[in-house]
Amino acid sequence: MIQTRAIRSDEYEQLYSHMRRDFYTGGLAPFSSIKRNLDKNIYNGFYMAEDALDIGYALITAPENLRYALINYFAILPEYRSKGFGSEFLRIIISRYSERILVLEAEDPSAAENAELRREAERRVQFYERAGFRVIPTERAEIFGIDMLIMASVQDKNLNAREIMHALYLPAFESDFWLKNIDVK
Repeated sequence: MIQTRAIRSDEYEQLYSHMRRDFYTGGLAPFSSIKRNLDKNIYNGFYMAEDALDIGYALITAPENLRYALINYFAILPEYRSKGFGSEFLRIIISRYSERILVLEAEDPSAAENAELRREAERRVQFYERAGFRVIPTERAEIFGIDMLIMASVQDKNLNAREIMHALYLPAFESDFWLKNIDVK
């Protein structure tokens, strides 16, 4: 039976080990930031489990005063990929945050360094599109030096990616850090 559970503080190092494997080094915040944001409840951390086996994880920023929530990190462990667990986990997250507009970042396939990375990025974008996410039009979205697409769980031409990302990232990082590492126009 599929369940979600909160990530415990004694699991942070194991979680970060998974994250180092699953995310590009440049797109992964330092362990100290991840730990601080989990400890301060800036990130809501969840494991997806089946019969007590962890299958995937998600870190979500959901400030109480905003109508948005950011899926910062979302991954299924390699041995469970392409088996429907990612779709199920995403449905659970969408349901849990149903009163908010969920936002996420996906690598921009057009900026991929080679054909293999482009296909991988396209698969990720298509996965989120099947779940109902749509790209928010932006002139540019570069986060931690990586060209990204900003996607939302609703299609609304009035969404402003820069305002949304600023509001969601500011609780987690100092404003100088935001200015140096996040460029959304």
